[in-house]
Amino acid sequence: MLGADTGWSSLDEGWNEDGSIFEQTVTDGEGTTIQSEYAASRAAGFDERQTVIDRDGSKTSFETTGNVQSIYVGGPDGDLVGRTIWTPSGPEPDATVQPAFAPLVAAPTIVTGGAVLFGWMSPLNGSDGQQAVMGFNAREYQLGDGTTGKFDLSYSGRITEEQAELACRRLPEVQELAGRAVNAAGSPELYPSRTLYGTGVHSYFKNYVEDRKDPYFRAERSLLKEQEEGVYRESVPYGYPQSIRTDAYEYRRDGTLCVYDLKTGKAGLTDRRADMLANAARFGFETLRRIIVIEVRPN
Repeated sequence: MLGADTGWSSLDEGWNEDGSIFEQTVTDGEGTTIQSEYAASRAAGFDERQTVIDRDGSKTSFETTGNVQSIYVGGPDGDLVGRTIWTPSGPEPDATVQPAFAPLVAAPTIVTGGAVLFGWMSPLNGSDGQQAVMGFNAREYQLGDGTTGKFDLSYSGRITEEQAELACRRLPEVQELAGRAVNAAGSPELYPSRTLYGTGVHSYFKNYVEDRKDPYFRAERSLLKEQEEGVYRESVPYGYPQSIRTDAYEYRRDGTLCVYDLKTGKAGLTDRRADMLANAARFGFETLRRIIVIEVRPN
């Protein structure tokens, strides 16, 4: 079953009395829990379901069956706010259902739940042939919605490595470059702090990516969090106010942007950073349909 060694601990696990569903509950020790259910057969109506319960009691459920994921606000019996099909190109909205419109006040809850789930799953990347991903799709314009062009979380879960590499074709290369960067940086004991060690690894990683000289595969590019008059998307300087920096990205002409978040410590991707990465990207590229975030940890 899914698990991690970065601060999460198991509270309870076991099978239902009829043997139909395996259940597991984990906590971060700070008030956030994840309740997981894994079905032994399709009779349950899903393959697996994770319900993230935040510290304030809000619940978001991510229910996956095959390549389809449904997101519910308020837990598994709450409102269906999105259903997504994972395709070879990445997440696509399921046009066969009409989910309830997720009010803007619920959007932070969805992103927070998705980021918590993503952070719990990511440390296992590659260990069992699967990869944790977060997918964002462009929101279609709706009357009264003043955030036209915003990207909403549409998927948070695990897919096979083959599926991940179809959608983000540079993933194997990014993982290899991350490993090279760690080897070049040397032991963390050589640095005064883990922060400086991480900076060293990122510096080597950036150089390796930039050596490719591919305009669609870049490292440490800054993106504006909001549009600013007189600042052009291709020329946002490093450390510019109201900007956020990507560790690396891969852009495809079909409108897919793969964002690679390189981690060298235990801290994972926060919900705030995930949301900013997704929505800052709309100011940095001409055409975007979807964004896929993948956490990369060197072997």
